[in-house]
Amino acid sequence: MNFGEVFSRSWKIIWKYKVLWIFGILAGLASGGGGGGGGGSNNSYQYNNNGNPNFDLPNNIPWYQVERWFETNWWIFIIIAVFVLLLIVACIILGTFGRIGLARGAWQADEGAEKLSFGKLFGESGAYFWRILGLTILIAVMWIAFFLVITLPALGFTVLTAGIGALCLVPFFLVLCCVLIPLGWAVTFITEQAIVAVTCDNIGVFDALKKGWDLLRANLGAATVMVLVLGIGSGIVRFLLALPALLIIVPLIPAFINGSEQALMTGGIVSLVLFCLYIPFSLIFNGIVTAYTGTAWVLTYRQLTRKPEQPVVVEAAPLP
Repeated sequence: MNFGEVFSRSWKIIWKYKVLWIFGILAGLASGGGGGGGGGSNNSYQYNNNGNPNFDLPNNIPWYQVERWFETNWWIFIIIAVFVLLLIVACIILGTFGRIGLARGAWQADEGAEKLSFGKLFGESGAYFWRILGLTILIAVMWIAFFLVITLPALGFTVLTAGIGALCLVPFFLVLCCVLIPLGWAVTFITEQAIVAVTCDNIGVFDALKKGWDLLRANLGAATVMVLVLGIGSGIVRFLLALPALLIIVPLIPAFINGSEQALMTGGIVSLVLFCLYIPFSLIFNGIVTAYTGTAWVLTYRQLTRKPEQPVVVEAAPLP
């Protein structure tokens, strides 16, 4: 496999056919992740005569007033939950169309298409939508089932042994982490090749997964290189693109230090403006990265499935 050709031609394709950036942006909607954090509080409780904590705090405490507002306006959380659910569904649908359009567009570009049309690629994607969505759901369900099979028995063993069993399971989970890394790489390769097989060779989901598995077994070294380069490389680029997001919280730092309401309001407005400016920047550049990696996976599939050229046999001319 010619790795240099894959990496260089992928860049040439997405630079020439910039419509793939749009499909990269859409595909990124389905593969984005989020993070969360936790916090603590330092609450002072008053105790009644029975020794039990007294939670009847005075109404002049700000957070208590906020809590009361939440209790009387609970319906707002329902609206937010429905909105978030609809947003997730929209991202999954658009992301699926994006992955299909990106794969088909890269395939056609590599075959020498003069021009790629967004409308045509988007229209063609409908024929493969349910298969790619089913493939995505199947992989997600398999991962969830795998982790449930691992964690539920471990959790039950820990509870039955009053926590002592958790210490015994530490070596097991260390080995499991070492196993999950190559397993994740293998699943990534098989999934990406299966997506190309479905959208460009027009085969079923299970046949596509078998195709990806066969390509992995026959090209283990090449598959490992592609997963490492594309995975680590795109991860580094996305990390660098995320660094400007730290500037969003900078205006809030003086506000928290001063503690004034005016400073907090001003800092919040500036941070909101920076956030609105960062979102288009993040979507565009993440879309370019996704377009590049998606194109590279298509070219990888084309190289690994390319039949060797048959030597041309030239018959010798008869002697006079």
